Amino acid sequence: MSGVSASTLVIFIATVLVAAGVAGTLVTTVGDISNSAETQGDAITESIDSEIELLNDGGGSGFYTESGDGSTANITVYVRNTGSTTLSKSESELDVLVNGLFVPSGDLNVTSMNGNDDIAAWEEDEVIEVVIFLEDPLSGSGNRLTVSPQGTERSLEFNADV
Repeated sequence: MSGVSASTLVIFIATVLVAAGVAGTLVTTVGDISNSAETQGDAITESIDSEIELLNDGGGSGFYTESGDGSTANITVYVRNTGSTTLSKSESELDVLVNGLFVPSGDLNVTSMNGNDDIAAWEEDEVIEVVIFLEDPLSGSGNRLTVSPQGTERSLEFNADV
């Protein structure tokens, strides 16, 4: 009878050890998931608070211009911060895509239309002018411009026929 009790005790101890290992793993996994959900929630909150509006409609005489010899082009777009978050208006913090191609910050010129050029903060309701310098001119319709500061983005399609 003591042989049955000893083997039962060994099986019981092994079961308790396995259960403790599984519980430790589950606690760690649940903690990681909880931290991830909290981080994602903070990012979503920032995204909801960040909002911009492109004031151009993709037309107009000053939106897309080419140089006299047709070797380069400029896109001038006006963007308003309509969200409740102060954004950065630094060229390095602003992502701009033209037809899906990233425009480096060296090819951007950002100017505040509210006269706030001395600070990098893009205040609520402030309008900025973004001039995009293109080495190669565009052609035809269906061109796409995307402006994306932190947490939000807006796009518009335009015709590049001058």
